[in-house]
Amino acid sequence: MDTTTLPDNPVHDSPGVYVKPPRIFAFCLIAGLALEYALPFAVPAIPKTARLVIGTVLAVAGFAFMMWGHTLFTRLGVNVKTILPASRLVATGAYRRSRNPMYVGFLAILAGAGLALGSLWLVLTAVPMALYLGLYVVPREEAYLARRFGADYETYRRTVRRWL
Repeated sequence: MDTTTLPDNPVHDSPGVYVKPPRIFAFCLIAGLALEYALPFAVPAIPKTARLVIGTVLAVAGFAFMMWGHTLFTRLGVNVKTILPASRLVATGAYRRSRNPMYVGFLAILAGAGLALGSLWLVLTAVPMALYLGLYVVPREEAYLARRFGADYETYRRTVRRWL
């Protein structure tokens, strides 16, 4: 499936996601840190060492998973930006585990950093990020990929989970 390649058609050929997910991620991260600074809200009932280890592992794993997907896109020459056309359906590497490894990574980084820092605010910023991705970005991308790659995408969608 990952070898399906189509020529780019720059005229209205994209998922139409104009507020890029990395910007929303950065906003959530900054908002969580600012809220923590202004109104400290600690993660309850988890010992500091356990919180630090679990949070760090989660954030690092999320970053690694995100970069696995990003690197694969880059190596194959597939556009990462959500306002550009997709030239290829990628179903290998991280995309065999999740249809959205970069987004899973964003969420894991937010939650993991929040745990590691002991900030419930930062952990909670994963909620608006997940809502943005799940209600706005992913449905647009999936509809676009279904139009762009047809039966190949539908087969992929049925065999690989949206998240994990």
